[in-house]
Amino acid sequence: MEVFDPRPLSRPELADALAAHDRLIARAEANRLAILAAVDALGDDGADAATMGRTVSHRSERAAKQDARVAAALPEMPAVGEALAARRITTEHASLCTAAAQRTSSKQADELTPLAEAMPADRFAKTSREWTNRHEAKQAAEARHLRQRRARSARYWTAGDGMVHLHAELDPITGASVVASLRERIDQLWHADGGRDGSPNEERSHEQRAADALAEVITTPPKAGTSHPRHLVHVVHQLASGTTELIDGTPVPEHVLVELGPAAGVLGHVFDGAGQPLWLGRTTRLASRDQWMALIAAHRGCRECGAGIDRCQAHHPHEWERGGPSDIDNLVLLCHTCHGVAHRGTRGDPARRRRSGLVA
Repeated sequence: MEVFDPRPLSRPELADALAAHDRLIARAEANRLAILAAVDALGDDGADAATMGRTVSHRSERAAKQDARVAAALPEMPAVGEALAARRITTEHASLCTAAAQRTSSKQADELTPLAEAMPADRFAKTSREWTNRHEAKQAAEARHLRQRRARSARYWTAGDGMVHLHAELDPITGASVVASLRERIDQLWHADGGRDGSPNEERSHEQRAADALAEVITTPPKAGTSHPRHLVHVVHQLASGTTELIDGTPVPEHVLVELGPAAGVLGHVFDGAGQPLWLGRTTRLASRDQWMALIAAHRGCRECGAGIDRCQAHHPHEWERGGPSDIDNLVLLCHTCHGVAHRGTRGDPARRRRSGLVA
């Protein structure tokens, strides 16, 4: 087959060429998944779909197993299959719908198709996870939490070069608490490093800073003081439905709430009807701590891309510099990148990003 040379094409022509190739890939992927489903439908003693994916397509073991799960699930999710074949969604979207079906039902997960079509796969991953957490049966959610608790593990070892390796798998509740403490210390170290990564001034890289933060969190006793709301574990309880969940929608079983008790670093939000937001007008540019609490509970992440609250800043849609007030209805959560887009209309220069904090 002759290799296609895109270099003579203009930008609009390149966009059209990319769309045409994506349509071909979508049809090929739909056919590929149908073939894998047919392999498992043979019912003989030959290689299953996952093994075929490994040996014929040279996929990784993880990817081959995931392909096999999607292929088996698609016949029960016709809307997802149709959207995939028409290139309205990608195999990443279909894989996320399959994961949702495993915790709810194929019929319910098929209803996610319009959401999948409306957003890129990375944002749909967060949306589908939150949707699944809210649609999973209560007993199933509690049973899953108990399985995760039993499956928790941690190990450490020293490699041949002397580097010490740590690995842990935690249930969502414990993991949220650990990650909240870790990201708070990472943020503090980032500020201490002047808000820069690596060269030319040889500050720590993000990975090095994360390693240093982990070591400090493990070896240093907790210090007194108030953490920024972005670095707390937020537990939301809805009085109307009686449900309790983490900020990402993960259900929190009742017995876990009893175990948490007055644990430090865990913040609860209780809603009964409309909340009472705060209006600060032009008295201050910075969002207050209470406003942050309200924004986190309402938005649960970046309004534009869905990034986690630890990456967010408080933004004035009616900009402060142009007379905008620091009122709750003029504040939204945006991640660093989307904040740059809002102010500059571009993805932003990382070197010019605003520092994290109670800023807008």
